[in-house]
Amino acid sequence: MTQARETLGVMDGNPPTCDFSTKTKRGVYLSKSLAFVILIIFALALVATSFLVYNFAACPRTDQLANVTKYELTHCDQNKFLVLPLTTETSKIVIPLETTTVLATTEETEITVTDVRLPTNIKPERYHLKLTPYIYEGNFTFDGVVSVVVTVKNDTKEVKFHGVELTFHSIKLFEKGDGREIIISRRTEDVPRQFHILTLEESLKAGKQYVLNITYTGILNDNLHGFYRSSYEEKNITRWIAVTQFQATDARRAFPCWDEPALKAKFTISIARPSNMSSVSNMNVISKEKHPTLPNYKWDHYAESLPMSTYLVAFAVTDFGSISDQNFTVWARKEALSSAKYALNIGPKILKFLEEYYKIKFPLPKIDMIALPDFKAGAMENWGLLTFRELAMLYDSGVYPTTAKARVAAVVAHEIAHQWFGNLVTPAWWSDIWLNEGFASYVEYVAVDAVEETWESMEVFVLNEVQSVFKLDALTSSHQISVEVGNPEEIGAIFDKISYGKGSAILRMMNHFLTDDVFNAGITDYLNAKKFGDAEQRDLWSALTNAAHQRGVLDADVAIIMDSWTLQTGFPVLTINRDYNTGVISFKQERFVLINNTSGNETSPVWWIPVSYTTAAEKNFKSTSPKLWLRGEKSIEVNDISIAKNEWFIANIQQTGFYRINYDETNWRLLVDVLNNPKRFQEIHPINRAQIVDDAMNLALTGRLDYRTALDITSYLVHERSYVPWKAGLMALGYIDTMLSKGAYYLEYKRYVLRLLDGAVKDLGWEVPANENVVRAQQRADLLSTACHLEQLDCLGQAVRMYTNWMLTPNPDAYNEIHPDIRSTVYCVGVQAGGEREWRFAWERFRIASAPAERELLLTVLGCTRSPYLLYRYLELSLRNDSGIRKQDTVRVFSSVAGSAIGQPIALNFVRANWKRMKEYVGSISTLNTIVKVVTRRLNQPHELEELKRFISESCSELGRPVLQVLERTAANVHWMENNYQTIVDWLLAADNGTRTW
Repeated sequence: MTQARETLGVMDGNPPTCDFSTKTKRGVYLSKSLAFVILIIFALALVATSFLVYNFAACPRTDQLANVTKYELTHCDQNKFLVLPLTTETSKIVIPLETTTVLATTEETEITVTDVRLPTNIKPERYHLKLTPYIYEGNFTFDGVVSVVVTVKNDTKEVKFHGVELTFHSIKLFEKGDGREIIISRRTEDVPRQFHILTLEESLKAGKQYVLNITYTGILNDNLHGFYRSSYEEKNITRWIAVTQFQATDARRAFPCWDEPALKAKFTISIARPSNMSSVSNMNVISKEKHPTLPNYKWDHYAESLPMSTYLVAFAVTDFGSISDQNFTVWARKEALSSAKYALNIGPKILKFLEEYYKIKFPLPKIDMIALPDFKAGAMENWGLLTFRELAMLYDSGVYPTTAKARVAAVVAHEIAHQWFGNLVTPAWWSDIWLNEGFASYVEYVAVDAVEETWESMEVFVLNEVQSVFKLDALTSSHQISVEVGNPEEIGAIFDKISYGKGSAILRMMNHFLTDDVFNAGITDYLNAKKFGDAEQRDLWSALTNAAHQRGVLDADVAIIMDSWTLQTGFPVLTINRDYNTGVISFKQERFVLINNTSGNETSPVWWIPVSYTTAAEKNFKSTSPKLWLRGEKSIEVNDISIAKNEWFIANIQQTGFYRINYDETNWRLLVDVLNNPKRFQEIHPINRAQIVDDAMNLALTGRLDYRTALDITSYLVHERSYVPWKAGLMALGYIDTMLSKGAYYLEYKRYVLRLLDGAVKDLGWEVPANENVVRAQQRADLLSTACHLEQLDCLGQAVRMYTNWMLTPNPDAYNEIHPDIRSTVYCVGVQAGGEREWRFAWERFRIASAPAERELLLTVLGCTRSPYLLYRYLELSLRNDSGIRKQDTVRVFSSVAGSAIGQPIALNFVRANWKRMKEYVGSISTLNTIVKVVTRRLNQPHELEELKRFISESCSELGRPVLQVLERTAANVHWMENNYQTIVDWLLAADNGTRTW
């Protein structure tokens, strides 16, 4: 499974109470005495009702027992069985009243469930699933019938399977072959583990197969998981659809199942849908027929699938349109279907490339891709049916920014890559989800680089995956790539930058130290050995080791090398010290952390580190093969590197290794000199220029390098024109921006960065040429956004003029002359510089806009206003179902508001004041975690840290590891202010006064 001013202050610092409803308030007023009498009567009624329930509910009444067996009657008095009436087609089922086992939290004790794995005595082989969703009947439910063929591995008298929010009507178990029914004596429910447990009258025998038949009803929920409902507006009519999202543990909300990734089975699915709608699923339709009892429904019957995990099952019932290209079909709202053409164009190209890359043909007969109005994730790789958030699949030149084209290509490539990694071969358990997400995150860049050769995708990879994930992995509260997880919340929490970004970064590192040929050969061997089954990371290591040894490129086991990267938290910084007299160079590793609180006696982890390097004499930035290794050693010394005293030395060529580099002071000064020479800085590869900036600024951030040296390096950006180094510089300087934005010396920071930007911004300009390269389009967007953020007068003037002209257009929704590539900057400045009128104009454009990219953009810029009451109103609207803001976009609203020094405290106060309401509305722990993260990123004072600790302790400690990371980041901000603030202010003052030269 890829962001004149009007200000009204609030006197008490709290958000105003806003009532956006139009209903008249009504009520009934009671005196205290009358209220007391009513309370007494109510209490007495409760006691009487309880008494009646106890006496009459202990056993069914005589007139309810007409069809109950003697066995059930005999056990009624003893065990309090309750007979549940079923449909006329099925017999009655006996379920004990006391059998629902609730192990949930009580007021006295809190039970933590760690063992959530199903027993291994039963394995599902085939599911026959029939579903009837009621989309326009008003109750948003679905009826289901599932028949599961299971194989018994060990004798057992219990059958355990998953199910959540399902109402069972009939449960029957038969021996396969002779059809003999196995009597179910009782059913219990283990709520925390989400198990249903059938206790049987006799043992199921190892080696035999049985058939479990269940009829049930489920809910088409609105929480964007399981089998859920979604809606959109077309010609002022609300249209409903029913779709699925099962990863990681939500297939159990749609049908009773063995909902673990290793428990693969074949699926035969039938979907009943309204006659005026269509359905789509993993496989191809093999037949259709009229529904025998629902006159306006038809059955779609799908071919049996290959063995696959439950989380990859998918189906959708929609009224969408479609376009096909042989075995590829795209689906979208009819109004948006034309915007799906680029996805249809690039999808088959990526599929063909990956078939050749993996040397394994795609095994299914077709691929469908569907763009959904409501989708929590960016996209999902369901086998044969890829589901997308609209924004991740739709692109139309002239309506969407050029960068949206790159996003669509990347997401489509990511999900198609999963058809091999994740679908063909699946992790045995979620601990190794990185085998899915790391590979897909890496291969998406490889594939896009192959089909869109001018986009410099592999250079951008360093920004998006390597340098980006360093920020999270530098926390002590980070986690291993391969990490033990249990309950669904823990599983959901590891779908993060570590599994995706770090996973992809270490795969790229392996590719470079093994070479392309060896790496790809090992991958193909791994996929062929494990296809249609499950795997662990050791299976991957074994295949790569064999490939490497056969071709003589490695004398060690890959497992020894790579376990140091996947089974340890964090990453190393490699410190390189040169003895300029003797020529000896030492290499020393230690873990890189934001705040180093360890004593000298503690054992630091060590890694197997491949080290590539070049010198000023060589300037060889093409060869990324390691010239030496740290084989789990803390340090080594070498004396055979030929390098003159006055030559610079650069390690980790093209930043292929997942580690930072620190040098001695002299080598850093040599790098400062060459970078600040406008005629020589291009001697260094653009990726390594980006690496030097990013490493230096982050080493300074943690106290490993003098900030004056790091800032001297950033000064070279004044003559840099390449995108990747500039983006690295903006991200590194962005932290200082955030920390200084509430301080007295922010003006000096702004002037310094604007001097760096001036030449590059002038070169890019505001005029966007036709068919501009994606990389240049991204650079223009980033640099103009930064210039306006720092209040460059020309930038502000251009943006305000364009926004005002748009507002004055007679039909602004039909005529918008602002190029999509610069709209984000123009809109934000227009809203920020204006007041309520400008904000309401953007809000109305959001309400009317149909293009997903435009809606996303407007949601982002609405938080640019500097009017506190509008920011409070915007946050309030994000928690209302009738506002037009979808639940999937709630995070975007909070991130937008918290993106400024004015909005951040407003967003944080709102979260604290409305936490309970937010939990109920959002219904997703991962979403809440993200909101907490974005509203706290500017905190950097001791009192703010203490208030945050108190809030987390009192309200949201259950959020787990992500909130611990928030606390650690905030503590690091406080630590940074105490240790670095004055140094940076002094440097900026010197630069501002012209006493510092570069």
